[in-house]
Amino acid sequence: MNASRTRLIWLSHVLSSTTPLYGGGKDLRLTSLRSMSAGDSCNATLINLPSHAGTHIDSPYHFLADGRTLDTFPAEFWIFNSPALAVISLPLGSLIGPGELPNQLASNVETDLLLLKTGCENSRQYDVYWREGFGLSASLAGHLKSRYPRLRAVGVDFISISSWGNREEGRMAHRAFLEKDILLIEDMSLRDIGEGEKLRRVIALPLRFEGADGAPCSILGWVDGI
Repeated sequence: MNASRTRLIWLSHVLSSTTPLYGGGKDLRLTSLRSMSAGDSCNATLINLPSHAGTHIDSPYHFLADGRTLDTFPAEFWIFNSPALAVISLPLGSLIGPGELPNQLASNVETDLLLLKTGCENSRQYDVYWREGFGLSASLAGHLKSRYPRLRAVGVDFISISSWGNREEGRMAHRAFLEKDILLIEDMSLRDIGEGEKLRRVIALPLRFEGADGAPCSILGWVDGI
């Protein structure tokens, strides 16, 4: 019998000048301040980016006027010890509600993070990624909270839970999740979680700044395989 093995993987994308932004935005810029190749003593970069660029986390304050900001969460909040993964097989642009969840999705009441893997990130370099990506329905928030009472975050491998073609539903979905204290992690990288592997732990580290309505983040995942 083969012994199980554990891998540590990235669940976040690298920020770059080609990182896709919601609505096709062009606000992310990486500018060289100093360059050794130009004769400077060191290399240094100016980073200009929106708070919801790349793999990022939405705080309640993003859609709730009195909502919590990311900088107020304690360090232990960002460690998820009971993550679950759902693989979604639907046409691009679909709205994901309770009825679109896979039947085999585990019902572990300890689940504190649910990741939805659609494969949409495979189109991340094209405009179709933000124009025709998936979205979540507002009804999914209550369904997941009742199924997973300890759920603290939902992560997706598409640019936003608010699809470009269903923006009003997306706004309602944001409010529905955030009102239930379920944070949203958007534009994740889930492709390295192989078939048959199980997520064991996830750590998300958002960029910490005062009053954060959202922030880019680095995310690590431990997966057990055979």
